[in-house]
Amino acid sequence: MLRPMRVAVAVGLMIVPALAVAQSEPGDGEHHGPRPESIAACKDKSEGDACEFDAPRGHVAGTCHQARTGDLACFHPHHHHDGDPPK
Repeated sequence: MLRPMRVAVAVGLMIVPALAVAQSEPGDGEHHGPRPESIAACKDKSEGDACEFDAPRGHVAGTCHQARTGDLACFHPHHHHDGDPPK
């Protein structure tokens, strides 16, 4: 009777770390941080300066802001400045 319980606990202890690693790594299609084009648009500019660049989904006109990554990047006015879309 104890043997099935031990097997279940052992399996659970092996699965939990694997799931944690799988969730912590960005998968394909996920993007974290500003795009290189966004960073290039703010080269030689200061925080708050107007900027624009062509992104895969169209033209972006915005303002230069410092992202969480530390990069000065061009962000659309309705976009969070951390490089991630609003939630």
